[in-house]
Amino acid sequence: MSGNMWAVTGVGGVAPEAGAEDDDWFDHRARLGPRGYKYLPAAAQYLLAAARDAVADGGTTDAVPADRRGAALALNGGFAELFDTMDRQIALESGAAGLSPATAPYFAVSLLGSRLTAELGLKAFALTLASPKVAALEAVEAGGRALAAGRCDTLLVGAAEHRLPKNPAGDGEQGAVALALEPRAAAEARGARIRGTVAARSLFVPPGRELRAGLVPDAVCRLLSDLDTTVEVHHVLDDSPFASGLAAAVDRVAGATGDVTPAGAGCLAAAQALARLLTGPPGTRLLTVATREGHAALALVRTRPDPYRNSETSHTSQKRGTL
Repeated sequence: MSGNMWAVTGVGGVAPEAGAEDDDWFDHRARLGPRGYKYLPAAAQYLLAAARDAVADGGTTDAVPADRRGAALALNGGFAELFDTMDRQIALESGAAGLSPATAPYFAVSLLGSRLTAELGLKAFALTLASPKVAALEAVEAGGRALAAGRCDTLLVGAAEHRLPKNPAGDGEQGAVALALEPRAAAEARGARIRGTVAARSLFVPPGRELRAGLVPDAVCRLLSDLDTTVEVHHVLDDSPFASGLAAAVDRVAGATGDVTPAGAGCLAAAQALARLLTGPPGTRLLTVATREGHAALALVRTRPDPYRNSETSHTSQKRGTL
């Protein structure tokens, strides 16, 4: 697997500053444009802004035909408020006829990237993944398979979330992360700054079943197959026994004890952790995400001094500082 690591040439992200209330932190007119974005669902607005940042950061696709550019996107609860509004409108108010023509087209999570793919000309395919909390890493994995199979030449990976409707469990996550991926040889040929390389693998253990012996070592070893280096381990976990057990298994195989970041309500925490690792200092890092539902994913990230890397900080870090 490490031989199939993909170059990350652009990283972008948006997220609220600490203490921001509701949606006041994000002005779609300032970030996206004065007209045409008002009725775009908030998660889709965040994703489009993050994708533009990733392209500005160096992940340009101009040299690649539109039908060779793909997108692999991730979302969990980001459309929940929109869906609740639609359900209430249909069931309790004026029926389907009362749905807004501006928001009705976003009746499914698979439409998260419709505006994004149109604006950036990503016409090879657009895939949306929604597995609880691990969807962002699954997007890297699925998109990487598409690159390896020749279905596209460049790939935009994105993850977005919007606050959940008010409930006792909390308000969820807000923001988005976007990564521009391509084969390393292609990135080097166009003189791109390569922030790092990444590969991902996912697995699933049905709730109530034991973690099969050898499952985690096999997944980790496939990622680390030909690396002879110290690996720094990081985890994004919920508070379930499955998540803690899987993280312990990863630590044993990797020979390092990883730090733990609490998982949020959706898939954004893992995406933000991945972006931080890709924009961090040189090193080899293993990121693990695991949830009570039995989903788990691992990503291998390698960053090192690169002849195409300049001394500037990323576009996102300069403008937002929120990755």
